[in-house]
Amino acid sequence: MADENPIRVVNDESIKRTYSNFVSVTTSPYECNITFCLIDPLEIEKGIASAKTVAKIAIPHSLVEETVGALKTNYENFMKKLSEKQK
Repeated sequence: MADENPIRVVNDESIKRTYSNFVSVTTSPYECNITFCLIDPLEIEKGIASAKTVAKIAIPHSLVEETVGALKTNYENFMKKLSEKQK
């Protein structure tokens, strides 16, 4: 469907990029919920780690397969380029 009607992503400068090193995914009957968190590695070493939520995203179930596919393709391309650089 995306090929039939290309969508131009418009960057909103007011939305800041946020780093996350932990992701939690849950589903409800209506949507898939993705919670991005930040865990301090020093806390893990002390055994008191907690995951601070930095972003919460809800997407419709109809978008999950396309999202997973896009992540997989992007990661495979990244790994291919990385292995080519290491040769």
